[in-house]
Amino acid sequence: MRVAIREAGGTPVFKVKTGTSDMNVVAPHWQVPTVAYGPGDSRLDHTPEEHLDLAEYREAVAILRSALTRLVGAV
Repeated sequence: MRVAIREAGGTPVFKVKTGTSDMNVVAPHWQVPTVAYGPGDSRLDHTPEEHLDLAEYREAVAILRSALTRLVGAV
């Protein structure tokens, strides 16, 4: 993920994600590293102001494609 984000001109930021999500529930049982990534402003999640810029969405898709392609190639 870090390489793919940097390739797109971004700067990866590490944060501790709290709250409830599938990731928080299953990661301890799977015993594998997990990552949350996506476009948009997470402060607006589940609010009436939540929205997504389409250019940001397309960039996120490209970053995820790059990261997943690298992951598959590493297997």
